[in-house]
Amino acid sequence: MPVTTPTVFLADDEANIVTLLEMELQAEGFTVVTATDGISALKKLRDTATLPDLALLDWNMGGISGLEICRRLRETGVSLPVIILTARDEIDDRIAALETGADDFISKPFNVREVLARVKALIRRSTLTKGAFSNELSSDLIEVGSLVLNRAERTCTINGTALILTVREFDLLDCFMRHPRQALSRGQLIQHVWGDDYFGDENVVDVFVRYLRKKLEETGSERVIQTVRGVGFVLRMNDQ
Repeated sequence: MPVTTPTVFLADDEANIVTLLEMELQAEGFTVVTATDGISALKKLRDTATLPDLALLDWNMGGISGLEICRRLRETGVSLPVIILTARDEIDDRIAALETGADDFISKPFNVREVLARVKALIRRSTLTKGAFSNELSSDLIEVGSLVLNRAERTCTINGTALILTVREFDLLDCFMRHPRQALSRGQLIQHVWGDDYFGDENVVDVFVRYLRKKLEETGSERVIQTVRGVGFVLRMNDQ
């Protein structure tokens, strides 16, 4: 059976960056599809029969920004892993990218090795869920109170209402649901959701917890992911 190589969609209006990353990604065994502006990028993503395994999108592309493309994908329920490339590096910019639905954020100028490492890590996490704890359950179906998560189908419902989650949000909720009523530190969550090769700081956990809480509570649910001062976070369901 032939081996399918992962596909990375790369969109940036700087030709030198597209050329550099395309060459490096291909050298690592990836199939690369490119676009040089936001309008053509969005059209290619919408018209393709099979979504790529990951998208690298420049924030400030002409026509439509990479951030806007990410937002539109999330609004239509597309959970394609997205990394935003940008010259912006303020904390508010990072939060804006993550809250729009991006899974990662890389500042320009960047180290190519770091980009490749993050691409590999995110694709790996989107195709299989890596266990961070030795005693994790083996079942693909997890039920905690009114929350039901299916790892094989990458779906989740609460009180029968489907949740549209990004790769990071799904893996974060998966970690909480496998350890209900157990206080998890930011370090443990980083290891499980982002992996040992994560380059950023632990504040990213707070951003994604906030975003996950919002999606859960928009369904009418009470706050089920609670802060444990000095430790991290815990999942507690009143109907558990």
